[in-house]
Amino acid sequence: MTTITLKVNERTKAGKTVLSFLKFITEESKGVEVLHTPNYETLIAIQEAQKGKVIRAKNSKDLFKKLKS
Repeated sequence: MTTITLKVNERTKAGKTVLSFLKFITEESKGVEVLHTPNYETLIAIQEAQKGKVIRAKNSKDLFKKLKS
């Protein structure tokens, strides 16, 4: 089995065509599967949150103050 990772801009005509094709092929064939995985930055953020590395703020003003520092 081969795994291919694609980065598709669904706002473009080509991106819409690729997604449409993938949707069609996965509905018609049991040999093709589409896997949705988060990107690298999201995985890092999830790991940091699980370790407790998060920013805690009382309100939005406090949050922006902490983000700027």
